[in-house]
Amino acid sequence: MTSSITLNETMSGWIQNNKDGKSEPFSFTITVFFANRLNPLAPQPFKGKVRFDERDYETLVEGELTLKPTGPRYDMDFSHPDLGLVRVAGEKTYSLANLPGSLVTCPLTVYQCGAVVGDAEVAYRDSMLEFPFKALGFTTQTAAFLPYQTC
Repeated sequence: MTSSITLNETMSGWIQNNKDGKSEPFSFTITVFFANRLNPLAPQPFKGKVRFDERDYETLVEGELTLKPTGPRYDMDFSHPDLGLVRVAGEKTYSLANLPGSLVTCPLTVYQCGAVVGDAEVAYRDSMLEFPFKALGFTTQTAAFLPYQTC
């Protein structure tokens, strides 16, 4: 069994359905397994959970994180309580003019069947100084994704 670096991250913010224009709080917690250790800039798989706290709704999420020099890109699929299966994608864009905000904030677009159906924005809310100590680990892919198994 192959072991690799893992990244555990929780981000929270809001998501908006363009159909009704309402935004609501949501968050996701993911575990990224760096399956391609030799190329950390390649898309890396993740699994996790998405939460809509006001609705007491939680569902599994799967996707890929791609590290880029300009900021990480998130591509994830999950079941939205109103829309059904959606893809949410976006990336942080680091900026010297707004370095603290650009390091933690990520704008996202919500897609359904390839069409834009909403927007979202999330941010990393924990301490950036503690990030390397809390977020990084080393384990097997099976162990990393075990909390997100459905059977």
